[in-house]
Amino acid sequence: MIVHTDRPRVLVVSLGRLGGVTQYGFAMAKALAAVADVAAITSATAENREKWGSIDIPHLEVATFSGIPGMLASYLSAGRFARIRRFASEFDLDIVYYPGGHAWKPVLDLVLPRRARIVLTVHDPDLHPGEDSLLHRLFHCANRRKADGYVLLNRGQSTAFVERHSLDPVRVAVIPHGVFDDFPRRFPPLGDVDHLAHIAPHAGRYLLFIGRIRPYKGIDTLLRAYRDTPGLEDVPLVIAGSGEFSDEERALLESLAERPVEVVNRWLEPEDISALVSSARFVVLPYTSATQSGVIPLASAFGIPSIASDTGGLAEQVVDGETGLLFAVGDSVALGVALDRASQMDEADYRRMSGRAREHAETTWSWDRLARQLLEFCESLTAENG
Repeated sequence: MIVHTDRPRVLVVSLGRLGGVTQYGFAMAKALAAVADVAAITSATAENREKWGSIDIPHLEVATFSGIPGMLASYLSAGRFARIRRFASEFDLDIVYYPGGHAWKPVLDLVLPRRARIVLTVHDPDLHPGEDSLLHRLFHCANRRKADGYVLLNRGQSTAFVERHSLDPVRVAVIPHGVFDDFPRRFPPLGDVDHLAHIAPHAGRYLLFIGRIRPYKGIDTLLRAYRDTPGLEDVPLVIAGSGEFSDEERALLESLAERPVEVVNRWLEPEDISALVSSARFVVLPYTSATQSGVIPLASAFGIPSIASDTGGLAEQVVDGETGLLFAVGDSVALGVALDRASQMDEADYRRMSGRAREHAETTWSWDRLARQLLEFCESLTAENG
C-alpha cells in the first residue's frame, strides 16, 4: 500500500538493463528517498535488479526488451503500459524523473499523469563520433521532446544545449555525476577474482583504461603515447572493456606484444570494475569527446587519480595537478608527458594526490548532495508552473 506524506512525490523511471545509467538511476533514487516520497519503475532484467529491493519504496518491475526487434514488439504490449499507468496513478506523483533516456519515453509521456512535471537527465547532449546515426538522433530527439526540465552533467555543454533547443535557461540544471561509493564494500579485491588473477601481480602499478571500446574513447592516442614515451617500457598498461578495436588499435596492440600490456576485451561485471579500478595506479581517459565519466568519480572514491583529456566534462571532473592530470585532447605527445609524470611521481606526492581525489569524491560527488540539488530543481519547476 502506498502511503502519502507532505513531501514531494517523485516517480523514478529507470528502465535501462545494463551499464552506468542503470547504476546512476538506482543511486539517485536511493538518495532521493531520504528527502522525498519516491516510487520507481525499473526493468525486470536490469543488471542491478537485486539492489532495488534495498530501498523501502513502492516499486514496479516491468519486462522490457533487448535489440531493435524486441523494442518494436514492446510497443504493442498494451498490458505493460496499463500496469505502469495504474501504478503511477496510485502513487499520485508530482514529478516524473528519468535518470536517462529510454525508447519507451514517448509512449510514457502519453500514459503517465499529465499534471506531473517531467525531468530528464541528458547524459550526452552531443552525440559521440561513431554514434551519430539517424536512429540515435531520432532516439535523442524523441526523449527530449516532452520535458519540463533537463539535467546536464557538466557546465561546458549547458549554454550550447540551451541555445540549440531554444530553452529558457531556468529549465536546465547542471548536476554532476555521483560516485558509486558502495563498490569497495560490495566486491572482492583483484587477487580474489579468478579470471583477473593474471593482472594481480601488477596491482598498484598499472595504468588503466576501463570502459566500452568506442572510436571516441581515444585508445589509439593512449597506445601511441605509451609506445613512444621513453621510460614507460616497464610500466604495466591494462585496457578493459567490451567492444571492437579499430584496425589501427589492433596494429598498435600487436606492436606492443613484448610490453606489459593486458587486454580484457569483454563485458565487465561490477566486481570486475571494482577490482580493476581499486588496484590501478592511475586511470586514463584519453577521450576525444565526453560529457562526463562515471570512471573518474569511482576511481576518486578509491583514491585513484585520473589522467584525462581536457574535453567536455572531463576537465570539470579533474582538478589538474590536484586530483589528477589533464592533457590536450587528441595529443599523444602531451598524454605521454602526463603518463611519464605519473610514472615518476614519488610516493609522498602520489599519496597527496590520492587523498585529494578521495576527498573530492566524498564532497563534490556525494549522492545525498546531488539528490538535494535535483529535488530543488524539480520543485522550482513545479512552483514556476503553479
